Amino acid sequence: MTEGKTLTCSQMSSQSGEHLYGTALEVKNWFLLEYSGAWKRDAFLQSALPEEVKEHLRGFLSSFEESRIQLIGGPGPSKGNLAFYYAHSSEFFPKLYRFEIETYEDLLSINLPELVRIGGIEKFSCSEKLALVCTHGARDGCCAAAGSEVYRELLKKEKISAWRTTHVGAHRFAANIVMLPEGIYYGRVNRENLEDVVFSHLRGEIFLDCYRGRSCFSQTSQVSDYFLRKKLEKLGIYDIRWEFEKDSEDYTAVEFGVEGKTTVYAIGTVVMNHSVQLRTSCDSQEVKGLPQFFFYSIVPYEPQQKEEESA
Repeated sequence: MTEGKTLTCSQMSSQSGEHLYGTALEVKNWFLLEYSGAWKRDAFLQSALPEEVKEHLRGFLSSFEESRIQLIGGPGPSKGNLAFYYAHSSEFFPKLYRFEIETYEDLLSINLPELVRIGGIEKFSCSEKLALVCTHGARDGCCAAAGSEVYRELLKKEKISAWRTTHVGAHRFAANIVMLPEGIYYGRVNRENLEDVVFSHLRGEIFLDCYRGRSCFSQTSQVSDYFLRKKLEKLGIYDIRWEFEKDSEDYTAVEFGVEGKTTVYAIGTVVMNHSVQLRTSCDSQEVKGLPQFFFYSIVPYEPQQKEEESA
């Protein structure tokens, strides 16, 4: 680093010690559309997609709770049909569905809410493991630089389908990867740790060093999920199950059960407000105070003890 040179937002975040955990966006329903045009700052709204197609996709957003549209792309112009994915990132039964379309107007014939309602969606089910890498340079240069390098490396990996994607939240954690359909967020991914991220995922495990959280959980549940996994060394994606979340005046308690055991753990977290001061984007000079979550307590409960306390 040259003395006096302005730090990028990702460099500032890393040097400040900002925590990765608890920073995944809350998304349970993902709509991914292959688009080879230029990605402007507001990629979907400013795209050259036909207006009726945009309106149709916005209808999906209003029909599915906690939903998000991502534009995706490959290493070059599409050859043949375009891909359209729907991913449902539930806690235990995430599913991925793929549709092949010849033109964007073909999306108008896909009534996704009705297909889900009647179960017709299952004929489009696919078993791909998707890795979405944010390379949205129009939003932030860190994503363009770090994301593009990681994407090129991902293309060399087997058993995983790599796509470039538009903004997924928090450029300062570039390179960012979202694993679908599970909805697992990773940040600060680079050439050195990419293999750990990918191989852990293919084994059905989470790589805690880069773990931002699961998009099916709230922010505080993501934090508690991280603390419990670290303490118990439970890395399997489905090793723990969400039970309960309650906010109190001083801290938030989230309860998780551990797979194969009857014990339920209550994890208490506290928030240090504005404990990290930094720019969250390279194109902004505004410095923001960001809250950081810290471990407070982990208390194991046996079912009988929980019932007595409830009574």
